[in-house]
Amino acid sequence: MDSPTYESLQRVEHPNSVGRRLIRFILKYSNLLELRKTIWMAGDPYAGVPLASSCASEYPYTLGIVKEFCHKHLAYASACRDLGVSYKVIDISGPDWLEAVEQSGCDAFLARPSGLTSVWKQMYDERLRVIAQDLGKTVYPEYDSLWFYESKRRMHYWLKAHDVPHPRTWIFYDRKPAYDFVAETNLPIVYKSDFGSAASGVKIFRNRARLRRHVKRCFGRGYRPYTRCRDDKEWGSVYLQEYLSDVAEWRMIRLGESYFGYQKVKAGDFHSGSHLWRYEEPSSHLLDFVRSVTDLGPFTSMAVDIFAASDGRLWVNELQALFGTDDPSEPQCVVDGKAGRMIWDNATNSWQFQEGAFCGNSCCNLRVKTLLQRLGQTTPQGAREAFVAGFGNAPSGHSNSNDG
Repeated sequence: MDSPTYESLQRVEHPNSVGRRLIRFILKYSNLLELRKTIWMAGDPYAGVPLASSCASEYPYTLGIVKEFCHKHLAYASACRDLGVSYKVIDISGPDWLEAVEQSGCDAFLARPSGLTSVWKQMYDERLRVIAQDLGKTVYPEYDSLWFYESKRRMHYWLKAHDVPHPRTWIFYDRKPAYDFVAETNLPIVYKSDFGSAASGVKIFRNRARLRRHVKRCFGRGYRPYTRCRDDKEWGSVYLQEYLSDVAEWRMIRLGESYFGYQKVKAGDFHSGSHLWRYEEPSSHLLDFVRSVTDLGPFTSMAVDIFAASDGRLWVNELQALFGTDDPSEPQCVVDGKAGRMIWDNATNSWQFQEGAFCGNSCCNLRVKTLLQRLGQTTPQGAREAFVAGFGNAPSGHSNSNDG
C-alpha cells in the first residue's frame, strides 16, 4: 500500500458553529468541573485501554504512568501496549499517593500533568518534585521541563537564565511599577496569562487606556482565560511581552533524537490557536537552534515555538514539554507530501529526512522509547537487531506503526 501524502496547508475541522459557541459559553461561565472534564474527554481515542498491562514484558522494566484527571495519560498506556512494555497506572492525587508510588514496583514514571485547573497543576508540580528529587525516581519528561510546563513566568525565568533569545518580557508583582511601565511603554504590547494554552490567555493591546484597565484588573479582581473555571483566576501579577511584527512562527519538536517541525500560519493576530499550519522541511538553522536550546536542559521531550525573522534571527516564544495533537497519529513533519522525521547524520554531518510514521499515540511511542533508552535497555530481550537511527522499529508483533 502506498504511503499517505499530506497537503502543505492543513486546517483542523471544528464542530458546527452552534456547538462551538455552546462549548465556549460553558467553558466561560461554568464552574462545573465535571462538565468541563466531560468536554475535554469527548472523543477520547484511548477509552477502554487497560490501566495495567496483562502480558509479559519483553523489557526488564515496569513503567508507572501517572494518572491525569482527563485520562490523557492513556496515550502512554497505548504506547506501552504497542511496544510490549509492562506498565501500570498510578494515581498520585489521593492522600496515600506516596505509598502508592513507593509500593508500585515501577522503575520509572511517565507523567502528563493536567492543564485544566491551576490547582491540579500545582498538585502535580509538588508531588512530581518529591518523586523525582526526594525519592530519586526517574520521571519523564524530565521534571525540570514539567516544572515550567504551562507556566509562562517560569519558562521566561529559565530562558533568561540560560541566555536563550526570546521576546523582551516584563513581569510585575507590584501595581505601581506596572502602572508606570504602562504609561511609558511602546505599543502594541502583548499580555499573556501565566497559565493557558492555544492563545486563550493572550491579548494584544494597541490602546494605552485599555492596557491600563487590564493591568488594573489583574491587580484587582483578577483575570482568567475562558478555558479555566470561573473562580480559577490569576491575581497579583502581570506578564507583558514585546510585540514582534512580520515574523513567522514554527512549531519545532524534539523527541529523543528525533526532530520534527511545521510552520504555524497566522490568522488575525495569532499563530497559536489558529488551527492552520503549513508543512515544509524545517531549515538546518531551525533544527540547529532547537537542538542547542533543548541541550541546555537537557530536555528530550520538548515543543519549541520559534519566531523567525526574514533576516534569520530566531526567538523562542514558548516551550512545552507536552503538547496536544488533533489526531493520535497526526504527523509533525512532512516533506514533499511524505510524513517522517529529521535526524542528525554523523556520517554526512548534516540533517537528513527519514520517511515513516514516528508520531504514534500522540507522540508517546517515542517518549516511551526515549525513557527505555535512558534506563539502559534499548532493545527487547532476545532481539537480534539493534534499533536503527538511534531508536529503530518497535519489536515485531507489538506495534501497529513503524514508530522509530
